[in-house]
Amino acid sequence: MTREARAAEAFAGLTGTLVGPDYDTVEFLHRLTEVCMTLSGVAGAGLVVADRAGELRDIAYSSERVRRLETLQIAIGEGPCLDCHRIGDEVVVPDLREAGGRWPRFAPAALEAGFRAVRAVPLRLDGRTVGALNLFDGRATAEPGGDVPELVQALADLAVIALLHRRHGRRMTAAEEITAALADRTTIEQAKGILAEAGGLDMDVAFQVLRSHARRSGTGVADAARSLVEGRVTPAVLLVG
Repeated sequence: MTREARAAEAFAGLTGTLVGPDYDTVEFLHRLTEVCMTLSGVAGAGLVVADRAGELRDIAYSSERVRRLETLQIAIGEGPCLDCHRIGDEVVVPDLREAGGRWPRFAPAALEAGFRAVRAVPLRLDGRTVGALNLFDGRATAEPGGDVPELVQALADLAVIALLHRRHGRRMTAAEEITAALADRTTIEQAKGILAEAGGLDMDVAFQVLRSHARRSGTGVADAARSLVEGRVTPAVLLVG
């Protein structure tokens, strides 16, 4: 299958989910990071969005090591997603070994995590930059994320559409939609922690257990997480599934 055909198939799958009856924002965004990896060949992908106060928050990522990096750069105030959000344009670093002067704390952490290059592209809404999509490559390369930047930007634009998807027919402002999605992400992290502790799992495996339970029960990942956090279902139910 050609790259164009794979891209068309991936976008068809994502848009089909977006208009489907069981749409779940956080699950969709997680799938989008997986599609980013598949289409661009990178080792990791993550999404950050600005909350009501304008502060960046991580909302979706392909793995726990990406989440840790996203959380770190927000905490220390340096890194590709912050630069991308600030300037409103993509940030490309072909070799993180040469980025120590630019990001003295982030670059060594990214290298230690196994990443060698990064591309961050902006999430845009009404002429404003509201977040960033970060692609982490495991090798030093002039084109982290591939040689078709338009494809990566299209995925970033689809992430914005997903964040602004109207919930259950209710009209919500962009800020309300993003706030709701971030709240869902917080609940999911709590549920992952509960499962990780109860089952002795790492966080990536805990998330897969949660996703599997959501699919079996016909609910969204955020709804499954709320049931666990609120005690309406026990960890054992998910772990034996």
